[in-house]
Amino acid sequence: MAGRPTDYSDQVVRDSWNYIQEFANDSIENQKLKVNLPTIEGLALYLEISRSTLYLWQKEHKEFSDIIEVLQQKQAQVLINNGLSGNYNPTIAKVLLTKHGYTDKQEIDQKTEHSGSVGFTGIEIIRPNDPNKEI
Repeated sequence: MAGRPTDYSDQVVRDSWNYIQEFANDSIENQKLKVNLPTIEGLALYLEISRSTLYLWQKEHKEFSDIIEVLQQKQAQVLINNGLSGNYNPTIAKVLLTKHGYTDKQEIDQKTEHSGSVGFTGIEIIRPNDPNKEI
């Protein structure tokens, strides 16, 4: 590959795992927490590189691809736990979880009465890649 040599190294891998590990020890308390969410942007700032470099390393290095996957899984876990506990705004958590493949599905009874009202049967949260659910 032409261009400038990469800064990718074993130290980058260690630093990336350290960044993610900082979030593994967070606990949910009864009081509101400051937002402490692992992100691609946060990792790029932590490593003092650009997001585009992270995405390039993700494509070029299997080990780094795994790091990004774990970061995204940790992000989803933090969003779910803090959204459900009320530490994060549940609406914002729900919106951010769509980036992880989560969706909500409204089932509407198709029997329309003469008044034009439609029966509402509720909202169902669907996990991504759930073989029992259609998205």
